Amino acid sequence: MTIGIDLPLDAMHDSDVAADYLELLAAFSSDGQSSPADIVNAADIEAESEYHDVDEEMRGHESIADAALRRIATRLDVLEEAYPFELDFTAGILSLDVNKLDLPGTAYVLSLLLANLRSVSPLLQDFERYPSPDEVDAWRRWFQYYATAAVAGEIGGSAWSFGFPRPDGSGFIAKLEEIWRTLKDGRVSADASAPSSPKDGEIDVLAWKETRDGLPGFLLVAAQVATGADWKSKSIKRDVNSVFKNRWFAKRQPVTEMIAYHVIPFALADEGVRDDVLVVGNLLHRLRVPRRVADASTLVSDERISVEAFEELNETTIWMRTYIAEARAA
Repeated sequence: MTIGIDLPLDAMHDSDVAADYLELLAAFSSDGQSSPADIVNAADIEAESEYHDVDEEMRGHESIADAALRRIATRLDVLEEAYPFELDFTAGILSLDVNKLDLPGTAYVLSLLLANLRSVSPLLQDFERYPSPDEVDAWRRWFQYYATAAVAGEIGGSAWSFGFPRPDGSGFIAKLEEIWRTLKDGRVSADASAPSSPKDGEIDVLAWKETRDGLPGFLLVAAQVATGADWKSKSIKRDVNSVFKNRWFAKRQPVTEMIAYHVIPFALADEGVRDDVLVVGNLLHRLRVPRRVADASTLVSDERISVEAFEELNETTIWMRTYIAEARAA
């Protein structure tokens, strides 16, 4: 079993963290498996610190493990075939066959890893095959591409990867002009007071549902892709139809309203999502991104939509298989 994936005492009672722990163990353990017993074994709490006796301690540990397994069952129920892990309900064993990883599965595992970087989570603090800074940068870039595909799948329309640095190396104004030549609602023209060297205006993905009449009033999404612990502070919900339009469409603004989305790699506690959406707008999180990537893949294959940088995603699956295999062999 890979050494260095740890479940600290103060994180055990969060069922999503405990579920992530089991998924990470299944991904990187030499046998590609994990079980609730791994949580019980990790819960090395001194009986006298929280419990009256050993039996009570064991029941507490088993309760944590059961909650984690129920959370995993929920993830499987929500994602179905887009969930990359297999769960044996009878034995309570979670497993990952790396050779079966496809685009939705890679999107999930990539999200799992980003959500548990050392700056965000305690689980991989001592992980033997922790990614290098260059690998972390690559993961974030890939997640940007998966987010672009996920937004496209969400609305059934074409999408551009607008976040800096852009995959085509284009500048801000040049890319905005390229996109708006397709959208045809408004005219790109920077206000005299706008920033002189903009990167992406806090928008990482732009997507639209094409209409045949060429008129305004179509489905248009602007999304922020956020992978850090401070993701909720990066909302673009209030600015996309005010500041962004005022700055970059000074002479003729689009009349089509942009719908704000947030794309994140995290699994969210159900009870907090209502407030999350209130703050950041519509959310694509770890339990939504993989299925939307699958939807986009079908639409791209049928040549019904275009998704910028979609061709880069196959490379990520190959890389992820190799990365997991190397970690298991360590």
